[in-house]
Amino acid sequence: MSPEPSSPMARTTWILGLVLLSAVGAQAVRILTVRATTGETPFLSANDRSRWCSVAALGGYGQFEIDRFLEIRDPKTKRRSWNTIDLVRHRGWDGKQHYYSSKPPLLSAIYAAVYAAVRMTTSLSLLTETFTTARIILVLVNLLPLAAFWWLWARYWQQQQFSRWTCVIMTCFMVWGTFISTFGNTLNNHVPGAIAAGLSLWTTLQILEAGKRELGWYILAGASAAFCAVCELPSLSWTAAVVALVLPSAPKRAAQGLAIGILPIALAFACVNYWAHGDLRPPYAHRAVGALVVSIPREGSARNLSDDASGIRQAVRAQGYDVSDQSSVEASRTPGVHQLWDETSQYRFALVTAGDQIRIHQWDDWYDYPNSYWYPDRKQGVDRGERSRLAYLFHTTFGHHGIFSLTPMWLLLPIGAFAIWRGAAEDKRLPWQDGRTRIMLAIVAATLVCFAFYIARPLEDRNYGGVNCGFRWMFWFTPLWCWMVAQGIERFRAPWVKAFVILALMVSIYSANAAWHNPWTAPWLTAWFPSSGT
Repeated sequence: MSPEPSSPMARTTWILGLVLLSAVGAQAVRILTVRATTGETPFLSANDRSRWCSVAALGGYGQFEIDRFLEIRDPKTKRRSWNTIDLVRHRGWDGKQHYYSSKPPLLSAIYAAVYAAVRMTTSLSLLTETFTTARIILVLVNLLPLAAFWWLWARYWQQQQFSRWTCVIMTCFMVWGTFISTFGNTLNNHVPGAIAAGLSLWTTLQILEAGKRELGWYILAGASAAFCAVCELPSLSWTAAVVALVLPSAPKRAAQGLAIGILPIALAFACVNYWAHGDLRPPYAHRAVGALVVSIPREGSARNLSDDASGIRQAVRAQGYDVSDQSSVEASRTPGVHQLWDETSQYRFALVTAGDQIRIHQWDDWYDYPNSYWYPDRKQGVDRGERSRLAYLFHTTFGHHGIFSLTPMWLLLPIGAFAIWRGAAEDKRLPWQDGRTRIMLAIVAATLVCFAFYIARPLEDRNYGGVNCGFRWMFWFTPLWCWMVAQGIERFRAPWVKAFVILALMVSIYSANAAWHNPWTAPWLTAWFPSSGT
């Protein structure tokens, strides 16, 4: 039975409905008006263009090579409006060097399938009707899933019989105050990653709290957790947590369902990556020398590796590689590493000197290509990396890209964790006997693991995720953290807590909407920290 129109539940439902409608309407306007600052395309950044190139290539031509799109010039401005720095280059299936998007290809393949469906039903093309086609795709892959995601969690708050205060605050925060909403008008991995994380959490709650034990729930839990990892590879920690959380509830059925959900997605990730690149590792894993081919002694009179070119060619040919006499030894972007490049056969090999030996390796630095932006002396701004790990730790938490400074609602996470722990204690249950406590501990563990992973990265990866409105690599935690925050808001409702919640919500909403037109812009707090130490 539906609640009476004048009942408190009905009034809450109406309020939440209006909040959801306002957010969906605003996102629709953003998508239908999205336009690059230069005006030629609806693509907002190099990151964005990289994915669009891959979608257009695969959906229109059935290939991952994006060479042709990099050279597209706007007829009026003559700018290369599809060009991007988020590229890799390697030898393709046809034996020639090609450019590819540096993004893991499975998500792009899914977007390309959507594009193919749009093209089949409307005859629209990304090349000729770029704005209309891109906006339709964004509605299908971003807006509709976001609307369903928001509705699911707004309904969950009510089903848990949370107060109107908690339901309204959390719904407003989720749709207006998180960076997932900010990325709604661009093609990215953060929106689907957060949605998948939220769906896996919701499914886990159904299994552990509501006692759902049908096979389908375990399949959905496994599939959503696995797809989250496809979108955000470090979220494998959460995938493992979901498996650990739900497996004890019904071991045999859970194992079967989780396998049915996870294995096809894992297999698809591997197969599509191999289809695109001839390798099981994603593109950004190729940034160094590859496997050793052969080692040869250096010529005694040789002053540099170019003097050893003839011997290097002979050694490579002896291993079955047909390199021509025109192949040359050149410098690479990595100090101490040279390359043997053969224009004729399109082969490249990495050369490393070790004492009186020349070690010849497979070429595996896909970010090293002519005019590559990723040479150390060509990078700009945050892409140069934060030299101080301590400064990086500060700025990713309370600084210009701060998780807590940009979104102070996350300061309520400890209160939420305490509320969950206290609730279990009041029910006289040990932590491992309480489903909510186990989920909370899993979220905390996954958070610490992923955050430590990013802080521990080498210099070139300490770049805050490039130019964007926040520390985007942690955005997929949004629904997991929202669930924890809601527990604290519901339990602690003292006037001073409510005042802090309202203030934190206002700042969070401002941060999420400061980049309304383009999420690929620096956070507003950057103006307060003119020197980032990069």
